[in-house]
Amino acid sequence: MLNFARNGLEAMSPNGCLTINTFMEGQNIVLSFRDEGTGIDPEHIAKLGTPFFTTKEGGTGLGLPLCYNIANRHKAQIEVKTGLDGTTFLVRFPKPKWE
Repeated sequence: MLNFARNGLEAMSPNGCLTINTFMEGQNIVLSFRDEGTGIDPEHIAKLGTPFFTTKEGGTGLGLPLCYNIANRHKAQIEVKTGLDGTTFLVRFPKPKWE
């Protein structure tokens, strides 16, 4: 959660708003992070989650790969929606079976 939140905060101007939500969608529990930045360059989308890929000066490129790794271990899927009005990362966790 911290990596998604920090990335969102760093993508915006100081007066931007980061919105974090949780909700149910079908059989998934969804964790959503939405920033009001300028979006992610389309050529970078396919590289998200690749170790050592970064667009930040001084960045390590390890934050999002760690997020993708943790999501994978929990059988969760990460979806990215981006545009000129901001970016949303949706992490969809399968609803656990409590039988």
